[in-house]
Amino acid sequence: MRRRKKRTVQEALTNQAWISNIHGTLTIGVLIEYLRLWDILFDFQLHPDSEDKHIWRFSADGQYSAKSAYEGFFLGSTRFGPWEKVWKTWAPPKCRFFMWLVAHKRCWTADRLARRGLPHPTRCLMCDQATETIDHLLVHCIFAREYWYRFLSQVGLQSLSPLSTQVSFYDWWERVSNGASGLVLQGLNSLISSGPGHYGLNETGVFFMEVHLIWLTL
Repeated sequence: MRRRKKRTVQEALTNQAWISNIHGTLTIGVLIEYLRLWDILFDFQLHPDSEDKHIWRFSADGQYSAKSAYEGFFLGSTRFGPWEKVWKTWAPPKCRFFMWLVAHKRCWTADRLARRGLPHPTRCLMCDQATETIDHLLVHCIFAREYWYRFLSQVGLQSLSPLSTQVSFYDWWERVSNGASGLVLQGLNSLISSGPGHYGLNETGVFFMEVHLIWLTL
């Protein structure tokens, strides 16, 4: 499909002259676009006495701005909910990266190994009571809950420790961060990010809670 570059909008709309600009192979996609355009322009009327103006549809006031143009690149994208908790903290980079893996369920826990047909333990190696998932390792396992209690008690926040009824790690993180804001929230997020990620990562991205418990008792 080609267009005459020197034809004005008024010339193209007069007597549906724009139709004569269409050339080339008429595929199903082209025909669909043609019919949609026909519906839009069929009753369209120009007002010669009105001054033309540009309306930027990506901002509420119709005015262009660099910010609205940048945000336009992300229209239709999926927002990554925990991004601020993960990246806007004072935690070391390796801890933030580990939290990013946790958020995307990309840690090589037993359930993920099983889905790929790889060798894996049938139960959690620490408690031997449930299947090993990242949420189990971080909040469901009795050793995980003990770890968080001891870790948070060092700063007087043991009351925020995860409960056995916690659905997932991020559900717990969301609950404890709802009552904080500003620098307090950033500090709390940094503390939680540093907890599982700082002291016990191995080459697969899974931490060993026993190492934390030994370290905390020294």
